[in-house]
Amino acid sequence: MEKKQKIILVTGATGFLGSAVTRRLLDSGFKLRLLIRKRNNDTLTTSFGREGAIKEFILGNQFDEYLLEQNSMAGDRMGADESLYDLFLSNVEIFGGDITSRDLGLEKNEFKRLCYEVDEVFHCAAATHFENQRADELMTVNVKGTENMLQFANTGKQKRFHYISTAYVAGKQNDIVYENELVDEKPLFNNEYERSKFIAEQVVIKYAKSNEIPYTIYRPSIIVGDSKTGATCKFDNLYTFAKVLFNIRNALINHNSENLNDITVRVPGVPDALINLVPVDYVADAIVAILKEKETADKIFHITNPNPPELGELRDLLMSVLEINGIKVKIDGPMEHKHLSAIERLFLRQTRTYYSYLFSRLRFDCRNTQSVLKRAGITCPAITKDLAKVIVGFAISHNWGDRKRTKLQEVEMA
Repeated sequence: MEKKQKIILVTGATGFLGSAVTRRLLDSGFKLRLLIRKRNNDTLTTSFGREGAIKEFILGNQFDEYLLEQNSMAGDRMGADESLYDLFLSNVEIFGGDITSRDLGLEKNEFKRLCYEVDEVFHCAAATHFENQRADELMTVNVKGTENMLQFANTGKQKRFHYISTAYVAGKQNDIVYENELVDEKPLFNNEYERSKFIAEQVVIKYAKSNEIPYTIYRPSIIVGDSKTGATCKFDNLYTFAKVLFNIRNALINHNSENLNDITVRVPGVPDALINLVPVDYVADAIVAILKEKETADKIFHITNPNPPELGELRDLLMSVLEINGIKVKIDGPMEHKHLSAIERLFLRQTRTYYSYLFSRLRFDCRNTQSVLKRAGITCPAITKDLAKVIVGFAISHNWGDRKRTKLQEVEMA
């Protein structure tokens, strides 16, 4: 008797991490139902157009290099007659909805059907900005949206619930964080994003336990581009710092070509701050490996780098990759009460969102994760000069994400 394919409802499938996980779920033999955010007066077609753009995004992560690699890999495994796109056509359905709305913004018949046919929920959709003035949006999407997805998981057929959190729900702790529930009643956070994800995580644990829903929480750290191709569609975090250094280098070369050895640029932070970077392909591979195991239910997993680089090491890597010679970049502690040069003010202004992370010595225990990944043969790529060259090189070749508007940019997360 042929084994029935599991059906997984995925939110956030058009996002950076969500699209990478979606491709792997598809390639692993799951049937998928994608909940994509539907705009007012918008319809999802079954022909070319917007749905075609979504498919292209999920399969190729917006970039030709990644699409070619994925289809080539798929062809090697399944034969030349079947590609990931073919798999998409036969195993994926797209639904327009909204996780912040009643019944997920679906038509009644759609909601009822999904409640009874879906086996597992993979909830990746989230607001990820760090702007504290948009705290209401963070709470609505990250907390209310998660509550709605939990209610869906408990309606009709009970479904296993997979939740993408963040390792930084630990907030301003400066010690080792373990893969268990955080119970600090009054935690301190670096921003409202961390707070919203902490609250949402507590909601998941409490609701799932109360309703006996099997759940798994994944806590990735700072996600960067693909370790093989550098492909990314998000140019924040590490890319912000690399771009500022790149622009400073170019500006100084243009205006002070003979005096670079005399220039020191002070930046905030401490040299031994830990910057926990993980390539998106590693994170997606790890999540799918964990998701496939029944024994991983009711557990939390840190998808983090076991050997993260220190800020001083990362500075040296970026300086080398960007070929910044002669200019000294000094990591010089807090910057609030110092007289800064124009360049230093520029650096601080453009990277202020991440200021507190440049002082963090937070470490993440990841034994739960490593025990699963060891069996699966998955290891976290080391942050080396070669990897930095791939990641930063991709960003430079794509102008740090400043590309002409395409049809793919019309697609939003659910």
